[in-house]
Amino acid sequence: MAFSGKRPPLWYSIIFDFLGTKTLRIISFSMLGAGLYTGVLDYLENYVLHVDFKPPTTIFTIMGTVLGLLLVFRTNTAYDRWWSGRILLSDLTANARSFAIKINAYLDNNDLKLFFAKMISNHAYAMKEHLREGIKWDEIDEIDPDTTHRLKESYHVPNEIINIVNEKITELYRKGLLTDPQIIELNRHADIATSIVGSCERIRTTPMPFSYRVHLRKYIFFFTLIMPFGFIHELNYWSIVLVMIIYYALAGLDAIGEEIEDPFGQDENDLPVDKVCRTIKNSVEAVLIR
Repeated sequence: MAFSGKRPPLWYSIIFDFLGTKTLRIISFSMLGAGLYTGVLDYLENYVLHVDFKPPTTIFTIMGTVLGLLLVFRTNTAYDRWWSGRILLSDLTANARSFAIKINAYLDNNDLKLFFAKMISNHAYAMKEHLREGIKWDEIDEIDPDTTHRLKESYHVPNEIINIVNEKITELYRKGLLTDPQIIELNRHADIATSIVGSCERIRTTPMPFSYRVHLRKYIFFFTLIMPFGFIHELNYWSIVLVMIIYYALAGLDAIGEEIEDPFGQDENDLPVDKVCRTIKNSVEAVLIR
């Protein structure tokens, strides 16, 4: 929803955007199923079977405590992955800026500066799409046809970019354009860039253990099955609304955890990787291209 003028308070935006949240879209059918189950159960118990089954409150206390522990572990683990990814993107940005500043200080040739500016930003864009299972070649600045062909033939484009950068640095050193301390410093920045890619791949390729995920969802399912018995006698059909709200909180946390545990995608809760790449490109070009 777009607003003109002053930005509205956060709570106001959340309330009016409630129906458009991805979390609600993911669990909407199962939440409606929980409400339907509660309504059918209330009807059968009060108007068909005429039973008065009301479990002791200690059952809900114990089950709720266990469920809370499971959800806390799930959420903290997923958020830790999201936050680790954010730190790595910050490190990538800082490393790219430092790399560009040192290239600018060490070299006088504008063509060489343009080469490194393109390769540093290319590395960021290649890493972004490498983590998303593909490369967008229209985002990659072309150096020359041979280099482009070499990158397109590569299995790991970010690593190949760093490989080309290292080859250029070595070539400049052999020509006497870089000193021993300078080549060591530039190689260190190239190594940092490679290490950041590896750390991001570790987050991307190490999901939450499948057995834990299944266990948590089964527990939420069984908790939802027994939960209506604690409300239908006092609230009657109002228990449908209450059960759906509680289910939204429980299943929503699981859905959010699943979304942010892979933080490099394009979901609304993922990291702003595209923005980071644009920032790197603009920062590097501001230093090296004048």
